[in-house]
Amino acid sequence: MITAGEILKNKRESLGKSLDTVSLDTKIQKRFLINIEENDYSEFESEIFLTGFIKIYSKYLDLDTEKILALYRRSSQKRKAEKIPEAQKIKTLKKLPIISLKTFITILLIIFSLSVLGYVGFQIYRFQTPPTITLEQPDDNITTESPTIEIVGKTSLNTTISINDIPTDVDENGEFKKTVTLNEGPNTILIKARKNNNNILESTVTRKITFTPPQIETPDSEEIPSTNSVITLEVVGTASWIKLDIDNKNVISEVIKPSEVKYNVKESFYLITGRVNNTKIFYNGDLLEWRNSRTGGVAEMRCTIKNKAINCQ
Repeated sequence: MITAGEILKNKRESLGKSLDTVSLDTKIQKRFLINIEENDYSEFESEIFLTGFIKIYSKYLDLDTEKILALYRRSSQKRKAEKIPEAQKIKTLKKLPIISLKTFITILLIIFSLSVLGYVGFQIYRFQTPPTITLEQPDDNITTESPTIEIVGKTSLNTTISINDIPTDVDENGEFKKTVTLNEGPNTILIKARKNNNNILESTVTRKITFTPPQIETPDSEEIPSTNSVITLEVVGTASWIKLDIDNKNVISEVIKPSEVKYNVKESFYLITGRVNNTKIFYNGDLLEWRNSRTGGVAEMRCTIKNKAINCQ
């Protein structure tokens, strides 16, 4: 759309008049005439002066004064509308509150205090919360034919673990592992976790495991020549897991039900039982005493024979 300044300029040039001539005739400074023709009204201090100059200039060029003023006002309103967002931005910036140094320091102190309270609260929560125990194996309420079972789990850091009141090693990641010997029938395994810095708070987990030995046929006794040394293995009461090596050769490594078995021995034998109270061993008819027994009924015996004299450890 053509502007008031463009109409005035085009008319002046069509009449062959210079800006100096128009300035001399109208008494309007040349710089104001240039501003009017370029639609640059920033140099004018008052709207009254500007509209007055436009009237004088348009009459001088024999133009419709009201039409020229209407074009000016239309373009002027458009410019004002475009400047509103910028003005609002400046006004908003002016309204932003100015924070004093005292207020700023107070805010920092509040943030610091909240951080300290949060940290202290977290430490109190940790101190008053029992340690966790997560068992990967075994599952609860299971039945097994194995005389031992492996306990594998994880606990909180800085925690002591005991299994059936026996301390268990915990690595730097809180993981632990231990093999437990089972008694025949129901077994209750108690896993207890206690924080190193608090002997009061503790957590416990139990596992109920039933050990049922498999029913295995008793191996046939060897025919024993009368000139050799003889050992007699007797299992009484309930079945027991037995490992027997004779002359560095394994002859039994399984669960044996109550029975009596005889073997020929030349130089040595090694015996392990899972139930010391249910297992007896005789040498040429004489009962041998168990020398080494461990927790849970496990015991072992290692004997050597020379000239039919026996030495057991």
